[in-house]
Amino acid sequence: MRHQLCAIFAVLLLVQAANAQKSGFKTDIYELVTPYEGSGKKRTATYTECVDWYRGLQKQFPNVCKLDSIGLSDGGSPIYVCKIRSASSNPKIKLLINNNIHPGEPEGTDASMLLARELLTSPEGAQLLGKIDLHIICQYNVDGSQNQSCCTRANQDGPDNQGFRGNARNLDLNRDFIKCDSRNARAFAQYFSAGKFDYFIDNHTSNGADYQYTLTYFHTRPEKLLPVLQPLLQTLETYIKPELQKKGWPTAPYVETMKTVPDSGIHAFWETGRYATGYAALHHCIGYTVETHMLKPFPQRVEATLAFLRVFMQGLANQHNASVQVHDYLKRFHSRKLQQPIVEPIQHVLNTGKWDTITFRGYAFGYKQSKVTGLPRLYYDTGKPWIKPIRYYRYFKPVDSVVIPRYYILPWAWGDVYERLKLNGVEIKQVGQDTHMLVRVSYIKGFETSKSPYEGHYLHHSVQTRDTLMRVQIRRGDWLIPLTQSNHKFLAAVLEPRAPDSYFAWNFFDAVLQQKEGYSDYVWEDKAQEILDSRPELKALFMAKKVADKAFAGDAWAQLSYIYHHSSYYEQSHNRYPVYRID
Repeated sequence: MRHQLCAIFAVLLLVQAANAQKSGFKTDIYELVTPYEGSGKKRTATYTECVDWYRGLQKQFPNVCKLDSIGLSDGGSPIYVCKIRSASSNPKIKLLINNNIHPGEPEGTDASMLLARELLTSPEGAQLLGKIDLHIICQYNVDGSQNQSCCTRANQDGPDNQGFRGNARNLDLNRDFIKCDSRNARAFAQYFSAGKFDYFIDNHTSNGADYQYTLTYFHTRPEKLLPVLQPLLQTLETYIKPELQKKGWPTAPYVETMKTVPDSGIHAFWETGRYATGYAALHHCIGYTVETHMLKPFPQRVEATLAFLRVFMQGLANQHNASVQVHDYLKRFHSRKLQQPIVEPIQHVLNTGKWDTITFRGYAFGYKQSKVTGLPRLYYDTGKPWIKPIRYYRYFKPVDSVVIPRYYILPWAWGDVYERLKLNGVEIKQVGQDTHMLVRVSYIKGFETSKSPYEGHYLHHSVQTRDTLMRVQIRRGDWLIPLTQSNHKFLAAVLEPRAPDSYFAWNFFDAVLQQKEGYSDYVWEDKAQEILDSRPELKALFMAKKVADKAFAGDAWAQLSYIYHHSSYYEQSHNRYPVYRID
């Protein structure tokens, strides 16, 4: 026997094995014991243990279960996915579950192993697999999973072994989906875009406030989805919460407090494309992020995650026909080119003037003197639970939009951007010959940049642009990107510079922000005078600015620079965003 098991657990496995025998499966119950169970529910499966366990599962069920690598991590280890698919020829819903993106939050790893065993050893599982193709990324952040200690999660109750959030390059992979700095993200993007998944679950543990719930979660914001997908999300939501409540797992929206504590109200999380569910939405996939509460015991968190996965899969099975119809609809129609320009929102803010009232289970809170600092500190009194209505702010409003063109043109020089587009399944054609075209271009008027590095970048924000029509040279080999009904949301999110997670925001185009040519002031003085003498309209503007702006009038360099920037000597490419649009 591989592990010493308690009698109750052995009985349960024997029952599962008996069910599996009735279903035509052959199984050795001891080979299906997970490392989590074998440790007395104190430890999470290590990377090696997890992979070995899934290899054993594949050996037991070779016709239904297959373990594959989708690519290498930054540290050089394979990232494995377990595919569990029945031989049924019926159309299936495709579900992807992602685990250990943050390896200190490992409940999904252990819950998914328990789920896989249930699906393969029970009649109920066989019924679900007749409708759902399940893909489980065993441990996505392989490097962080291998970097274990007792103490990476200072505010968390177990497990005894905890992985580390950063990967081998110290990247947080739940901030890397758009920028794809890591090998992990590149492997994921290629697998995800090729897989055309209908639903996606990313498993996590929360940080923050204390409250009674073990299980909270959030889903893709409906505003980010195509209209045809929104009813599927709504139907799923009407099933999940009551069913979890019925099974003893009351739940609430992921807790983002308006102020310090839940009493102040909570608000929905707006996930841009850097995050898992925000990225999924850009590929027309309904995403869910599970967040179990850090202060609840580890076994309780694993069981809550498993309960969510069970209920979620049953909810998918219930709406199988509708999901398959939507999948077929997207496959048939959404590769079509956009026939006319449309307006696409690219930035949203929380509408604090509109909210719902929900019943919430929290704890009384207060402040007392800290024994460490001697200053007031927050505490929650778990001996004083409460159930009362609080405000839930879940409505967002667009604050910036763009007109989606019929085509983008990306010059061949920007290969890093091209590679990321291809990883995400964007179809791109090359221009066959040199030409000049009238296109819409953007100039960067202004932006702000974070003062500290964020995930390996100094992220731009508050970007302002000025659009103009311009005839530019298009070279043979430049890339022509047609906008379609399926790719326009993704392309707007990454190629429109004002979008919060655009490739411009992530510094891929910073080279255009630096002026390459200039002048020596003592030489330019004479040419500047010649330009003013030959262009009376410019001279009038120049003189007016000197009168209106005292600082300008006292700054010789600023005046010479003003004339230079309004002359033919100033390079047109400075601050010109190098992605062009054909409307």
